Amino acid sequence: MIERIILFKLNDPATREECAALTVAALDEIDAIEELSVGVPADASSEKSWDLSLVLGVANLALLDTVLAGEAFTAFLDGEMKPRSTVIKAWSFERLG
Repeated sequence: MIERIILFKLNDPATREECAALTVAALDEIDAIEELSVGVPADASSEKSWDLSLVLGVANLALLDTVLAGEAFTAFLDGEMKPRSTVIKAWSFERLG
């Protein structure tokens, strides 16, 4: 399993819940995404740096590349989240165990 972790610093932190709901609605229908987790900061330290976390779980790197290049994901990221964010960071990890 490959996990893609994406963190967003929003232009307006007051829109966290709205952006979380938008994220679930936009990505929940992508069949290749086996696991989807959306979160908001749980403590003050996290809140200083990030407003929203997104973790996608897909079967392998090739499938992740397909998801990231797909129309649904690019519409979500470019059309919805980039205009709402000051910083977006992303990393991919292979889950062990």
